[in-house]
Amino acid sequence: MVEEQNLLVGFDLCNDYSQIACYNYRTFEPESICEDLSKEQYLIPTVLGVTNIKKEWVYGEHAIELGNRGEAFLVYDIVGVIEREEEISIFDVPFTGVDLLERFLRKCFTLLKKAYPNESIQKIVFTVKETKSSLIDALRQALNNLKIKEERYFIQSHTRSYLFYALSQRRELWANDIGLFDFEESGLKYVQINIKSNTHPMIAGISQIDFSNQLNGPMLQRSTDENVRYLLEDIIKSALHNQIISTIYFTGIGFEGDWADDLIASLCTGRKVFRGQNLYVKGACYGAKELIKPKITEDILFLTDEVLESDILINAYYNAGISEVYLAKAGEVWKHFSNSIDVILDEEEEIEIIIRNALTNKETKQMIVLEGILSEPYKCTRIRIRVQLRSQKLCVITVKDLGFGEFYPTSNRVWEQSVPLE
Repeated sequence: MVEEQNLLVGFDLCNDYSQIACYNYRTFEPESICEDLSKEQYLIPTVLGVTNIKKEWVYGEHAIELGNRGEAFLVYDIVGVIEREEEISIFDVPFTGVDLLERFLRKCFTLLKKAYPNESIQKIVFTVKETKSSLIDALRQALNNLKIKEERYFIQSHTRSYLFYALSQRRELWANDIGLFDFEESGLKYVQINIKSNTHPMIAGISQIDFSNQLNGPMLQRSTDENVRYLLEDIIKSALHNQIISTIYFTGIGFEGDWADDLIASLCTGRKVFRGQNLYVKGACYGAKELIKPKITEDILFLTDEVLESDILINAYYNAGISEVYLAKAGEVWKHFSNSIDVILDEEEEIEIIIRNALTNKETKQMIVLEGILSEPYKCTRIRIRVQLRSQKLCVITVKDLGFGEFYPTSNRVWEQSVPLE
């Protein structure tokens, strides 16, 4: 039987637990994939193990069970190993973070194969707490080792996944701003989506408050319920003060159990409230769907610290008139972004780069001088303009002489200029 490539997958990769979700075309919603169907266990411990006798790789809950019985060597800190650029010795064999991540992903992908034996991944979006270069590079290398082509996957932050999840819900749930309380072991943070609906497209920005010093996992374990409830009450009141919020989400292991149920209900009166541990993975799954058929991003511009805030464009003669040609658009994820266009010069020896801020509509212009480029007759000089984003506030424009057929060979000259995006 021939496999169909139609799985849209979200994968939440965290140092403690990971999760997988697939988009259901019948319900039009993501569905979590269980490590153990009999237990409906959606949280997969991000743990690898090697058995003592057979030297077999195991993962997740099964690895922990074997480790607790002394039958396997366990690695708990895969993401940490990557970020610290360490090696782990397992039975005298050294393994890098990439090695460990590759094996963990390979094991997790067996869950997809078990659930969908005749289907394969069309698009998969990985979501991580923060898009640190070390983790992204390791993830890319691991996926390459697994023969997963770059065009089939995307990597984004928890914040971006939160945006996709919240803005994929009914419009009434985001008529105003949206709040999220995320209580991890490291602490509690509040992330608010600020909706600017009087623009086209609408703009969704992010504001955050870190309450980790006021409330975190160790404090939850040491303090009495009443003390923790008092701290949480103070934090929620502070975060929501004078805010017009339609919906509030609560996620993270800190909210497990019922210790905060009545407090949350009383403080969030008049607002929709949702609790759960799969917000980010489902948001990643919605993101995978968006890559196939854009809908949300056509109507809403996401502005976070991982995306471009400005359009980058030039004016060029196209279709019998002067038109704006985009090198990059606001909302593009700037890490690893690269784009190029080919143009034919007329009588210019310079290129005007236009920077237009999506929030303020303010324009700035940068000139790139191509000294000596027009040695050939007019309209016989073809160039390639390439833009690479270095950060949210900086891009590099590279211009290369391509020549013009066999009569006007390329000079191989290259001009490069850094352009601030402010």
